[in-house]
Amino acid sequence: MLRSARLDGATFRSLRDDSSATGQSVAVLALAGLSFGLGFAVSIGSAPFGVLLGGAIGVIIGIVVGFVWLSLTYLVVTRIFKGASSYWSLARPVFFASSPGLVFLLMIPFPPISEIFRALGLVWISISNVLAVKNSMGFDNQRSLVTFIIVAFVLLIIYGLLISIFEPIPIS
Repeated sequence: MLRSARLDGATFRSLRDDSSATGQSVAVLALAGLSFGLGFAVSIGSAPFGVLLGGAIGVIIGIVVGFVWLSLTYLVVTRIFKGASSYWSLARPVFFASSPGLVFLLMIPFPPISEIFRALGLVWISISNVLAVKNSMGFDNQRSLVTFIIVAFVLLIIYGLLISIFEPIPIS
């Protein structure tokens, strides 16, 4: 986790080929979700039960979003850029790219600081993800960044659709 958080390209390349690291990569994804859930619950001043609930929900959302992100990334790198990779060979580096998410634990209930750590975590994970795709697929910086932008854009559209579907209709 530390080497992937340090953005070490050799780590992402070795994860691509290490099938024994699949379980660990899913655990890293779950830890990042747990960190975000706990950090967010603490930042809004939740009671202890709310913090635990936030952690549990963070794990579930982290894993779901991680697999959706991975699936979209896999489609982009194999269909648009014609890269050759198995699903799990891409999953391990991409999931380990979420390891900087542990910084979300530092989101304390003081708004400017919690926002700084949230932004830091998101930017660090984004950069790590671009480098994970670059090193695991053998892409150049441009293809890796375009992959990230396409996947982020599609995920934002999906998020917007889900919000619009599940948003309560105001009664006037």
